[in-house]
Amino acid sequence: MKPSLPVRLITGLISILLSVFGLATLGSFIPTIPVLGELGPTLTAMFGPWIVILSALGAIWAYKRARANGRRRTMIVAALAGLAALGMSFIQYQQIKVATIHGAKISLVEALKAGPQAVDGLKVESITYTQFEGQGLPMDLIRPAPRTDGKAAPIFIYVHGGGWGAQTLKQREADTKWFADRGYLAISIDYTLSTKDRHTWNIAEPQLGCALAWINANAARYGGDPARIALWGESAGGNLVLNLAYRANLGSLTPSCLGSLPAIRAVAALYPVVDPARMYRPVDPILGVFGRMMGDNYTGGSPERYPDRYKAIASATHISAKAPPTLLIIPEADHLVDPAAAYGFEEKTRAARVETRLIRMPYAEHSFDIKSGSIGNQMVRQTMLQFLAEQGLKP
Repeated sequence: MKPSLPVRLITGLISILLSVFGLATLGSFIPTIPVLGELGPTLTAMFGPWIVILSALGAIWAYKRARANGRRRTMIVAALAGLAALGMSFIQYQQIKVATIHGAKISLVEALKAGPQAVDGLKVESITYTQFEGQGLPMDLIRPAPRTDGKAAPIFIYVHGGGWGAQTLKQREADTKWFADRGYLAISIDYTLSTKDRHTWNIAEPQLGCALAWINANAARYGGDPARIALWGESAGGNLVLNLAYRANLGSLTPSCLGSLPAIRAVAALYPVVDPARMYRPVDPILGVFGRMMGDNYTGGSPERYPDRYKAIASATHISAKAPPTLLIIPEADHLVDPAAAYGFEEKTRAARVETRLIRMPYAEHSFDIKSGSIGNQMVRQTMLQFLAEQGLKP
């Protein structure tokens, strides 16, 4: 008896989904495959544990159907689903292994419940720290629970990514809350975004310097200790926090407003654009379009046209012995920011005797940790927390 139309549609959709899981797993193992090489690590970061479970169940389902109807294509779906379950299990094991080596304890239950960064009802104190072209630039502060000993909290400041031209200070609400819950005065800062007609390569860093000066002068009123400040950011935000921390400690950062800069005790950068000129010459034909657009908007043009601008925003330009201890977390399958740039940057910081720690996340794409509670996100949170403690910034 021929199955009804709804049954055939459902069966077809399940087969397509299982085939996608299989191809995505293949792309994770071979990131040089066009499209699949980006799709695989992205789906791994977002749904890895669920892909393992659904692929295993799907393999059993498809195998039973193939035995019942004798169709070869159903057996192929069963094989793809089985390979997806096994391959994704191996990938997740390798990522958890790296996380464990670096001191993180991964909860698979939490990973299965992973969700967006937005937090409903989050208690945030928002202030405007400066103005630019008539627009106020905000800063969000999340206070930790009051201390019984009356001591001030260390300060952990987040600067968002988005290619210098997108996203907001709300990008990592769940992460900033996570650190506030563990005793930090967590702060997130906005800055003027670049556009096709507004190039902010020499605007964003002085603005963020102004924010640091404001924090240095006012953090005590919010329970923070301005003598214990660390920065963190991802992608373009990683570039900004490295440059801010290195320049502030070197004395080469001039804020856009009055005030003195604090010393930065530590900086953590996730897949940072340490070499924007290198991102302009992409490693991937698809994401490379975005890399060039980001560079054009931020600087006004190409590295060949504006070599001095690209040198000014390259993080290696600002390396000195005064740079704070640095944590770099790099996804090995990043198609937007070449991981080799970060590896070379680490060598330069070590040569300058900067205390540097680099973590490589296997089978991981750009923004692999953005989903709150995912395996990558748990690893990033916990390794940054451990890093802060090692630098004397434990609450």
